[in-house]
Amino acid sequence: MRKMTVQSVLAVAALGTAVMLGGCGQEVKQENEQLKAQVATLQKENADLKSQLAAAKADAEKTKADVETVTKELQAKTEELQQMMTKRGPAKAPAKH
Repeated sequence: MRKMTVQSVLAVAALGTAVMLGGCGQEVKQENEQLKAQVATLQKENADLKSQLAAAKADAEKTKADVETVTKELQAKTEELQQMMTKRGPAKAPAKH
């Protein structure tokens, strides 16, 4: 009879464990699906951010090139103005009456 009691207890314990795991399994599946969706969202956001970063880098390079061009043009105009002033000679003071 003792064997029957131990076997009964083991059977009930096994059945209880199976029921508990069955319920937990559903929760784990649901959590797993939520995590998969979150990972997919984060991967999309990451790809979007990489794209935005690439565009920002391209804009920065274009702006840098534009600044270099304008700086060279300004330098050329400044040199041209200095040459014109040198050819003209020193400025004369206005005559006093």
